[in-house]
Amino acid sequence: MKIYLADLVYDSSSTNFVLPLNIAFIASNLKHKFGNNVDITLFKYPKELEKYLKTSMPDVLGVSNYSWNTRLSKLFIREAKKLNPSLVTVMGGCNIRATRDGIYKFLCENPAFDYYIINEGEEPFANLIGGLLKGETRPIGNACCTIKNGRFYYSQEDYSKKTPVINQPSPYQTGWLDKFLKCPEMIPLLETNRGCPYRCAYCAWGSSTLSKIRQWPLEQIKGDIEYIAGHSVGQKVWIICDANFGIMGRDVEIAKSIRRIRDRKNFPLKVMLWYSKSANIRNLNIARILGDKKASITIQSSDQKVQRNIGRRAVEMDQLRAQINDYHNQSIEVGTDILIGLPGETAESHLNTLSTAFDIGFDGFYTGNIRVLPGTEFDTNNFREKYGIKTGFRPIFGAYGTYFDKNIFECEESVRATNDMSEEELNNFKIHHCLIGFCWTGKIFKPILKFGQERGINPIYVIDRLIKTEKNFLKNIFVLIKEEALDEWFETEKEMIGHFECSGNFDKLQKFKKLFFLNIVRFYQDRNIIKCMEEEIVEILTEKLKSMGKYDHIEFGNMVTLTNKLICYDLLAKESVIYEKATTNNIKLILGDNSFVSSSRIIPIEIYRPQNYIDFCKQNLVVNGEKDFSLNNLTKFLEMQGFDMLTNKVRISV
Repeated sequence: MKIYLADLVYDSSSTNFVLPLNIAFIASNLKHKFGNNVDITLFKYPKELEKYLKTSMPDVLGVSNYSWNTRLSKLFIREAKKLNPSLVTVMGGCNIRATRDGIYKFLCENPAFDYYIINEGEEPFANLIGGLLKGETRPIGNACCTIKNGRFYYSQEDYSKKTPVINQPSPYQTGWLDKFLKCPEMIPLLETNRGCPYRCAYCAWGSSTLSKIRQWPLEQIKGDIEYIAGHSVGQKVWIICDANFGIMGRDVEIAKSIRRIRDRKNFPLKVMLWYSKSANIRNLNIARILGDKKASITIQSSDQKVQRNIGRRAVEMDQLRAQINDYHNQSIEVGTDILIGLPGETAESHLNTLSTAFDIGFDGFYTGNIRVLPGTEFDTNNFREKYGIKTGFRPIFGAYGTYFDKNIFECEESVRATNDMSEEELNNFKIHHCLIGFCWTGKIFKPILKFGQERGINPIYVIDRLIKTEKNFLKNIFVLIKEEALDEWFETEKEMIGHFECSGNFDKLQKFKKLFFLNIVRFYQDRNIIKCMEEEIVEILTEKLKSMGKYDHIEFGNMVTLTNKLICYDLLAKESVIYEKATTNNIKLILGDNSFVSSSRIIPIEIYRPQNYIDFCKQNLVVNGEKDFSLNNLTKFLEMQGFDMLTNKVRISV
C-alpha cells in the first residue's frame, strides 16, 4: 500500500522550516507494524507533493492541520480526490473544534476528506491502515472520525488508560528524517514528552484529553540527540517542542546531553524551548547548562482576575521578581509574553501589566493579539458570548502560494475587542508595543531607560509620554501605525478570502508583513526617527529627574553618549572596536552585572561587534552574494532572533 504523509508549509519565500517530526512519528509506527506491506513517503514542500500526485498517485494521503497550513492542506486533499476519487484521505491536527458537532460539521463542509483523526495520530492511523490492508473499504477505527453511509462515527482515545511511557520507535533512529536533516533550512525538533497540566483558555496544548503528561524513554531521547548530531548538516538552532520543558526532573539530563553535543561539535548554538510555567530552580539550571543567555517566563497579564479568567494559576509577582534576579545573577536575560484582549482586561489593567513587567525586571517583552484557535476554550460560543469577544481576520505573514494553478493563502482570527476593552483602546496599544519592542527589547534606547528606571522612573512612563509628543514628525508616524493596524483587518473570514482571491489583490500578499516587526524596521532604517526619539526621551527623562532631584548632568550625559554609540547602523559591519569611557554605575546598567559597585568612577570600555553577530547577520542579510536590506528580509531577520544584532556589545578594557 502506497501512503503519502504531508506536513505542508508555504515555500513561496525563503525562510527556515521545522522538519516534519509529526508525520515521521506516524511513518515509523506504521513501518514497525506493517513492514513491507506499506510504502511511505513524507512531504514538507507543496510543489514536491503536487508533482508526485500528478505522476504517482498513492492509495492513502494524510495531511496535517495547523493554523498556518489548513487551507493549503484542504486544497491538496480536494485536488488529489479529483485526480483519484478512490483515494483514501485523512487529516489530523489541532486546528479544529474537536467536539462531536465540530468534527461532523468539518467533514460535511469538506466532503473530500474521508477521515479526521483527533489528538495523537500514531495508533489511530495504524488502526485505519490495518483495516484497509484487510480489505475493508471504509474501516471504522478508534479516534478516526468519518461519515459512512450517512452515519457519523466519532470517538476519542481514552488517554487516562495510556501508559506514562510512550513505546514507539524513534523516527530519527529509523531513518525517516534523514533527508530533512540534510537540508540547512530545516530546524531539528525534539519531543521528550506530551501533554500539559495547564489549561489556558487560548491554548489547545492542555485540553482535558491531553492534560496527562506522557514521556518518551530517556535513552531513546538521548539516542535521538546523538543521531541528529551525526546525520544533520550542523543546524545552529534546535527546538524542543514540549509544552513545559523543565517540568520533569530528567529534563536536566536531556539538557546536559545537548550541551555535550555543542561542546563536541559547536552546534546547536541556540536551543529554542518553552520552559515550565511553574517557577522553579530547574528552569534556571537548564538555561545555565545550555548556555542560554535568554530565558522566558510568560505572564500574559499581571491582573489576577484576568489570570483566573484564562485558566492560569495566579502569578505571585514577588516570587517572580526573585526568580528573575536568580537568572540575572547568572547573566541570563529574561523575556516574557504579554497578550492583549484577554477576558476581563481593561486598558488600565493592560497598561499596569506593562508597567509591572518593567518593575519586576523583564529584559524583553513579546506582545501580541490573541489568536482564536479552534479547539481552545477561547473559540467556544459560550466563552465568546460571556466576554463579548469581537474578532477580526488578517493574512498570515509568508503563508501564500500558487499550487495546482490556484492561488491559496492562510488567514488568522484574532481578538479585536471585548466587553472590557474597545477596539480603539486595543488598537492604541499598538504604539506602546512597537516602542517597547524598539526601545527596550531591541535595546536601541534601553541604557538610558534603565538609567531612569534605577532612579524610580518606570520606562512605561517615558514611552507613554513619548506617544503624547507634540513633535509633528513623530506624531505622524504614530498616527500611521494606528491606521495601518486597523486597515489590515477584515470583519469575516469570507470577506478576507474574497478580497485576496482577486488576482490583483493576491499579489499584495507578497508585501504583507507583520506590522510589529515592520514598524521596528522602519524606525531602525530612518536615522531621523532615531534622532528625534532620542531627543524626546532625553528631554522627558531630564525633566522628570530634575523634578525628583536626581539629575546628574555628567553621568546622564555619559549614558546618552554610550546609548548612541551602541547602536549598530550597519548590520554587515566588520569586526571593530570603539574605545570609550563610562561610570561604573552606567556600565553596571548596560551589562546587567550586579557585581559592580555603583559609583561615578570612570573606567575605560570597548564597544565591539562580536563575531557571532557578524556571522549571523552575514548568513541572513546576504542573499546570493548581495546585501539584502529590503523590508521583507529585515522583517524576517528580526523574527529570526535578530533583535540583539541591532546594537553592539560592551566589555571592560583590559
